[in-house]
Amino acid sequence: MNILLGHDKCWSIFNNALQSGKLHHGWILAGARGIGKAGFAKQIARKILDQEGRYTALFDAGTFPDLYVISRPPKEEPKPGEGIAVDAELKRSINIDQIRKLQSKLANKASMSDKRVIIIDAADDVERAGANALLKSLEEPPEGTIFLLISHASEKLLPTIKSRCQILRFEPLSHEQMNDALSQQFPDIADDEKSALIKAGKGSPGQAIAYMGLGMAEIEASLDNIRKSGDPQNIERAKLMKSLTLKAAQNKYEAFLRRAPSYIAEYAPYADIHRMDVISDCYNKANDLAGRAIGLSLDKQAVVFEMASLLSKLQTHKPRR
Repeated sequence: MNILLGHDKCWSIFNNALQSGKLHHGWILAGARGIGKAGFAKQIARKILDQEGRYTALFDAGTFPDLYVISRPPKEEPKPGEGIAVDAELKRSINIDQIRKLQSKLANKASMSDKRVIIIDAADDVERAGANALLKSLEEPPEGTIFLLISHASEKLLPTIKSRCQILRFEPLSHEQMNDALSQQFPDIADDEKSALIKAGKGSPGQAIAYMGLGMAEIEASLDNIRKSGDPQNIERAKLMKSLTLKAAQNKYEAFLRRAPSYIAEYAPYADIHRMDVISDCYNKANDLAGRAIGLSLDKQAVVFEMASLLSKLQTHKPRR
């Protein structure tokens, strides 16, 4: 997938700064999760550290010595000689020890380039003590060091960190750009599944891909049917309960819980003004239910039925499209 798809403006801003010879030492890459910020950051790193493309193999292997990527560590350390598993469970935050280890490395000179790049993925995950330690490095950056702070919720970052960085804002991709991104990544995907992934992704290719293989076209069709008919005989509710509550369907169940509140929110702008209180109440209850369902291990059948009941209240809503 083309990392720059939909982000030409961000690339132009950064590239102009690089070509000017006055590249700022700190950048915040801000935008929705899964929109392509991490891939963009790695492209930036290559541009800074290896403009002639001599070390492509090292970058591809993730072993270029002047590029540091800091992210949440795994709960269990991998065995000696083994890398971190793709599906490894991660700790809740980036801790201060990780930042201190980074700072000790920065005390040495770059080894293969005249610059170094630090990617923090994501800066939102850095615990408070670690954020204060990171701030010190941003206030007095080692010579030739560029910080790229990926942020899914930049409003939560310390104001002092934001004040020392330039911000690149990544906008959600358009429907056409999402279509292009998914078509490039999955050329054989069925049209109905791709359409469902585009809706669920909300302008974020990463989020759309996270729904891949979970039968989103089927879920989307059920949501549409409940909204349009109200499902008076509980036919769609029964279908959803059957398909979502099996043990093997946990990922699909969680995808349904993430999708249902956003589905309601998408229709709010089209609701009759006199029904906005109803729509808002449905959204808030659906969002709350989705949050509690996993954390409290609520009964799956009851959760699916209640979520579908909230969706059915949209039945009298007449969308203008």
